[in-house]
Amino acid sequence: MKISVSKLSHHPLNKEIYKLSSIDELVASIDEIGLLEHLVIDKKNQVISGNRRLECIRRLKWRTVEIKRVDVEDQDIGKHLVHYNKHRIKTSRELLNEAQILEEHFVRMNKIGYGKKNHKRELVSKELGIASSRLAKLRVIQKYDDDLIDLIDKDILTVAQAYLQVQRIKKEEKTLNSSPKTKLNGDGFIFYKKSSDNMTELKDEEVQTIFTSPPYFNKRKYVKNGSGMGQEKTSDQYVENLIDHLGDCKRVLSNKGSFFLNLGDTYLNGNLQNIPHKIAIGLQDQGWILRNTIIWSKTNPKPSSSKSNLCPTYEFIFHFIKRDNYFYNLTLAPLKDSTKASLPPRHLIMDQSIKKRTVTNLSPYIPREGKNMGDFWNEDIVRTAVVNQKLTSNGNEHPAPFPEDIVTLPILQTSQEGDLILDLFMGSGTTGRVANRLNRRFVGYDLRTY
Repeated sequence: MKISVSKLSHHPLNKEIYKLSSIDELVASIDEIGLLEHLVIDKKNQVISGNRRLECIRRLKWRTVEIKRVDVEDQDIGKHLVHYNKHRIKTSRELLNEAQILEEHFVRMNKIGYGKKNHKRELVSKELGIASSRLAKLRVIQKYDDDLIDLIDKDILTVAQAYLQVQRIKKEEKTLNSSPKTKLNGDGFIFYKKSSDNMTELKDEEVQTIFTSPPYFNKRKYVKNGSGMGQEKTSDQYVENLIDHLGDCKRVLSNKGSFFLNLGDTYLNGNLQNIPHKIAIGLQDQGWILRNTIIWSKTNPKPSSSKSNLCPTYEFIFHFIKRDNYFYNLTLAPLKDSTKASLPPRHLIMDQSIKKRTVTNLSPYIPREGKNMGDFWNEDIVRTAVVNQKLTSNGNEHPAPFPEDIVTLPILQTSQEGDLILDLFMGSGTTGRVANRLNRRFVGYDLRTY
C-alpha cells in the first residue's frame, strides 16, 4: 500500500524513544537500492517504525512511499513501537527508554507480579533481547548518574566501569542512617533530614564556617519528579533558586565567620553557562564579600562525553565573608625536618637536584610564617599543607564526592576547636567527618538520607 509522503508524521513517542542520528549514509543507500523495509504507521498516519527512513525519503523528495498500516490503540502503541524496532541497533539510552515503555505496558496488561521479585525485569529483558543483568546494571547507572549512560554510548566507559563508579556512590550513601534527625558522637555531629533553605534549628551567628557543595545544574537527578535543586529548566532559574536557598546563611554565620561554596559549571546545548560566577555576583549583590576565588584542580576528573570541547578539570571554591575582620589562620604550625607527607608529583618539585623528597624541601607548597599559600589548589598541594597539623585519616577508603583534604584546609584556616561547622547539602558527610576529626562541632542538612 502506498501513501503520500506529505501525509506522514513522526509519532511523538517514537521520537522520544529513539534518537534521530545522522542519516547521510542511509540516504545514499536508499537512493541507490530503494527501501528494503516498509514504513509502519498507525491509523493517524504517524510513523511508529521508520523515523530515519522517513527523513531520508523526504530529503530525496519522494512523493509516495510503501507503508504497512497497523490498527493499534493509543495505550498499546509503546509495545508495538518496541516490537517493530526490534532489529535496529540501539544505544543504551534507547534500550532504557524501551524498557520503561514495556514496563508501563505490562503493568496495564496485568502481566507483572506473580510474587516473583525479578519477574518484571526478566519479562522486559526477554522482550528486548538483552541479558536481564545488563538491563539491571543500566537502570542502576541511570538512577545514580544519568551522565554515565552517554559515556557508555560514546564508548568512553563500559557498562562494567560505569557500574563500578555507581557502586562507590551507593556505598557512600549508606554512611548515615535514615532517621529524620540523627546524632552521632554525642552532641558534636547533628544531621537534619530537611531542606536547608530555612535553618530554624540554628541561632543567629552560631556558625563559624560553612563549607558546602550544592547539586549542580542539569547533572545528577537527586529527586525523581524533576523538582529538586539542579533540575530547573534553565540555568537562570537554577542561579535564582540557589541564591534564594542560601539566604539564611548570612543570619546563622558569625560576623567573624567564613562561607565556602564549591561549584562547577555546566554545558547546555553546547553553551557553557558560566553558573559559578553568576552565583558569586548574585551573592555579592546581597552584601557578601568575596574574599577569595580558589581554583580546585582535580587530579582525576570525570571523563567528558563531548568530542568538541576540552575536558573540565577544575572547579571553583568561593570564599565569602560578612565583615573584613573575619577570623583567618594565616599560617599553620611549622614543619619539622623529619615530617613526611604525601608530596606533589616529582615534576612539580622546583629543585630537581634534591634527592630526598621531604616536606621541608618543598617550601613553595608549605604555608610559612608571614607567607600565604596560593589560590590554585590540587590535592597534592593541599595535602602537603594540611600535614602541618599532623593530620592522618583512619586509613579506610571512602568514595567522597570531593577529597577530605579540600575541606580540611578551609576549616583549619577559618575556625578553631569547638567551633560549629555547617554543610547545607551534606550528601555523604565529607564535611562532617572532617569537622569531627578536627574537634569541631557539625550540623548538616540534606533532603535524602545516605
